[in-house]
Amino acid sequence: METPEISLTTICHGGVPEVFERELKEVLANIADPNTAAEKTRTRTLKFTFKPTEDRSGAAVDFSCRASLQPVKMVKSQMFLSRHSGQLKAYPTDHQQVALFGPEEMAKNLTAIK
Repeated sequence: METPEISLTTICHGGVPEVFERELKEVLANIADPNTAAEKTRTRTLKFTFKPTEDRSGAAVDFSCRASLQPVKMVKSQMFLSRHSGQLKAYPTDHQQVALFGPEEMAKNLTAIK
């Protein structure tokens, strides 16, 4: 049997295509994520480093993959703090402000707006 030459599919024990497929899935998932910036680019860099032996009869090969994906978009919110029985608690709305609508009416109003 003839020994195969080095290629993209045989270098590093044949692991490069497997890493590429795995990393491509991660890029596609990041693109599809509505919480990331749609217009920004994503990159994957496959890097091969070749270190020749001193007698130049061969080389050591290192393979790495570097990612540059888009982070989740920042979302801002507020919280309101209050002390109850000496314990500090946080709320998404100001509990001291009088509510104009109950939870059911609020849900109806939100769906009517959409």
